[in-house]
Amino acid sequence: MSLNYSFAGKRVLITGGAGGIGRQIVQRFHDDGAIVLALDKDSDAIEQLQKELPNVTAVTVDVADWNETKKAIEAFGAIDHVVNNAAILIPQYFMEITKEMADLHFNVNALACINVVQTAAKGMMERGSGGSIVNITSIESTGATAGFSMYSSAKIALEMITKSMSVELGRHNIRANCVSPNGIDGDGMVKISDPRITAAVENLFRRNTIKRLIAPNEVADLVMFLLSPLSAMITGETVVIDGGFMANFS
Repeated sequence: MSLNYSFAGKRVLITGGAGGIGRQIVQRFHDDGAIVLALDKDSDAIEQLQKELPNVTAVTVDVADWNETKKAIEAFGAIDHVVNNAAILIPQYFMEITKEMADLHFNVNALACINVVQTAAKGMMERGSGGSIVNITSIESTGATAGFSMYSSAKIALEMITKSMSVELGRHNIRANCVSPNGIDGDGMVKISDPRITAAVENLFRRNTIKRLIAPNEVADLVMFLLSPLSAMITGETVVIDGGFMANFS
């Protein structure tokens, strides 16, 4: 197979599509001719996205609201590929965590992905067309950083949910994988101002063997590969993009 693959005419759903990594993923699929549905709870960012990319269907919705999210997806119609990128990160030390904050992190970062994939995969199964799913997790799922316990726990839960997706949907030729990045240039994680947490985050970046942050377009490249037929036999995996972080214990 040629290493060149076009998503022209493919219908792609991207949550958290109006900013950061999600915005770059939307841009890449748009530029490749895909028919894109972008969901995001930031109404101002969605409005700006719609102005910049009028061919993209941009909808303001909070993925934690299962009913409204399902309505938005069903209104768009058939979907070939899903990128679950919507996430929330509000650092709290363990002894400060509230039930509301725990629920928020799990509802957005893990459980919402179940609803999104169930809704999209139903059509894939009915059409017999197969499909592919990428869920964005985080290098934080591999270890503990002070203040990130709810974020990390939700992300590792999503990785196991993704494995279950791959096992149960595989017979319908639907693949599911995770992309697990380290710190992203421009991502919310590098804007944390809590002095108790910034030192731990900076240490994450120092461990990178390639001494820079990861660019959003580099994550988008990996996502496109995993959604394409070039990765036809890759499913149930978490693919790390971390600039050498996991390799470096020095």
